[in-house]
Amino acid sequence: MFQGFYNLASGMLYQNRNLNTISNNMVNVSTPGFKSDRMTSTTFKEEMLYRSGNVDKSSYTPIGTASMLKTVAGVKTSFDQGNVEETGGNLDFALTKSGFFTIEGADGTRLYTRNGSFDVDKDGYLCLSNLGRVLGEDGNPIEMTSNHITVDKSGNIYEEPLTGLKTDEDGGDTEAKEPTLIGKLGVVNFDDTAQLVKGDNGTFTTQAEGKAVDGGVMWKSVERSNIDPIEQMTSMMTSQRATQSAAQVLKMYDQLMGKIVSDIGRV
Repeated sequence: MFQGFYNLASGMLYQNRNLNTISNNMVNVSTPGFKSDRMTSTTFKEEMLYRSGNVDKSSYTPIGTASMLKTVAGVKTSFDQGNVEETGGNLDFALTKSGFFTIEGADGTRLYTRNGSFDVDKDGYLCLSNLGRVLGEDGNPIEMTSNHITVDKSGNIYEEPLTGLKTDEDGGDTEAKEPTLIGKLGVVNFDDTAQLVKGDNGTFTTQAEGKAVDGGVMWKSVERSNIDPIEQMTSMMTSQRATQSAAQVLKMYDQLMGKIVSDIGRV
């Protein structure tokens, strides 16, 4: 009887945490580069059940195991590629291969993200709004010396060259300006993504050292989240129904236990 209380209560706690995970996915469905989470479950305190004979009770036959509790095994992050959407934004970048942009937080902490919807801060450095400055391949923040840029697939950012000839102050023609390298986006990857700890706004932190990789940078585009809203809604409704069902059965258990106690008291 009491095992039912354990099973139902632990199931409700698990579903509550699962709903929190799903809700966080739904909130970030529009966050560029966000990676969805999925909660996994496990059992706790398993017990072996045996069967004995009605007359001869000297031998026992194992018939299976039973668990008292259902609990959370962990939260797994899916690093599947999200859809790449062209935005036309001059400071929008998407990664089409495995890897992460490197961001330096205000406290010096390095953050890793697939969100390439960048901006320029008040000091002229490429940044991810409210999080920190974007680091280049050399580990230093990228200073945007010009608004007229062009970017190649390797993540090299160039000051856009002038085309044709221009006239100088004396009326003569001068040659077109050659492209100037402003910086190269730092894209790194990790041998074991399970070591990444998820933070706010789709960022990750880790003590491991990332290795520079070719992330397949696509300019004027962003990678959308890999969340399937329909799948998340279905999971949310399933979890809610499971919680409601467990609550109703718990109420029945409580009424039954109350009746047992009152009846025993009258004996």
